[in-house]
Amino acid sequence: MSIKRIVRSWEAAALDLGIKIQSPIILKKDDNKEIKFDLLIEDFGSQLGTIILTVNDMTDFNIPEKYGYYCSALNPYSYDKYDREIFIDTLTDWGFYGNPKEKPECYQGEIYHDDKK
Repeated sequence: MSIKRIVRSWEAAALDLGIKIQSPIILKKDDNKEIKFDLLIEDFGSQLGTIILTVNDMTDFNIPEKYGYYCSALNPYSYDKYDREIFIDTLTDWGFYGNPKEKPECYQGEIYHDDKK
C-alpha cells in the first residue's frame, strides 16, 4: 500500500467533505533546503494544517512540527480508500483551525482559531 493511494482517498474526501488539500507540498527548511511531502490537509491539526505520512515511512515525522504544521502518520490499510465516517472522525480528532466561516458542514467538533493571525 502506498502513499499515492492515501492521497487519492483524501482527494475523494476533499470532494465529498468540502475540505482543502495540497498534493504535493514543498516545505522550505531554515537552511533553505526543500523537503517534499505528499499530502497536506489544510486547516486541520494546526493553523497551517496536517502533513500526512504513513506508519510505514516516518523518516521526516518531526520536521513539519518545527515549522508549525501538525504531522500525522496514517495506517495505509485504514486510509487507502475513502470511508466517510473514518475520515470525519480523523478530522474531528485533529480539530479545525481554519476560518470559522469556512468550516466544512461535516465537521461538528471544536473550532480552534486565533483571530490575531
